[in-house]
Amino acid sequence: MKLNPWKQASRLQKNPYVQSPQWDDVTELLSKIKISDSYYTRGSKQAQGEALECIEYHRKWISSIIDLSDFKYAYITAGATEAINHWRMSDDRPWQFFEGDYEWPQMIKPNGRKTKYLHSSDVLYVSNPACSDGNFIELNHIKNPVILDCAYLGATAIHKINIPVNTEQVMFSFSKGWGLIGQRCGILYTRDPHPTLEPLKKVECYHYASAQIMKTIMENYQVDEMYKRFKSTQKQLCDDLELQPSDTYFIATSTDDYYEIRRRKSNIARLSLTSILE
Repeated sequence: MKLNPWKQASRLQKNPYVQSPQWDDVTELLSKIKISDSYYTRGSKQAQGEALECIEYHRKWISSIIDLSDFKYAYITAGATEAINHWRMSDDRPWQFFEGDYEWPQMIKPNGRKTKYLHSSDVLYVSNPACSDGNFIELNHIKNPVILDCAYLGATAIHKINIPVNTEQVMFSFSKGWGLIGQRCGILYTRDPHPTLEPLKKVECYHYASAQIMKTIMENYQVDEMYKRFKSTQKQLCDDLELQPSDTYFIATSTDDYYEIRRRKSNIARLSLTSILE
């Protein structure tokens, strides 16, 4: 039974999580992947070969949105979170992040500057699509060193992202598009060898199964497939509840004071539509 609008709004207000819907067909795919399939001996090069295959597949799969050809080095990570962890523990430069952006980097090492406007030449951590509302943002004008978090890709339409000229790292996650929160699947691309991940890569120290999971997802879904699947539902829910649909298929935004607790930037509340699906 469909929830009435008041109950839907109440769920949106109370839900703190940004979680995509979980799909039966994704569950079926995951059920076919065995942890034992990646029970490799370190030094056998099996894990290394599988990781390289996954990364090269991803470069092509995501290329309609973002061109990674200038980023020679790449690493399998436990979602974008591990990429952030390694960035924060290996970089002591002054840095900044925009109001409403993902605050995990600041929690790891609280020396970042929260700002509404770009500050001097400090390193900029920025998510695109933006963590604050799931929408694409233009970053062409930025000349600062950039750490670019693209965790929401896989949950959007095809929309070209122009990488700022001094971008140093680009990180991806498979948590958002397919609900793979607990599987911890991600890839980090860098222009230069990463100071902490490169040594780990050389000794094949990363989660082997995540490469299999990501490649299975990419082989079975186009980069914008989940967005296409859900966009009509997103629009209907937003129309019913007087919300604004985000560029990310399971997110809506609102300036209504009722959702004040979910505000991340100015008076804009970020709401996860997954919580009201039946």
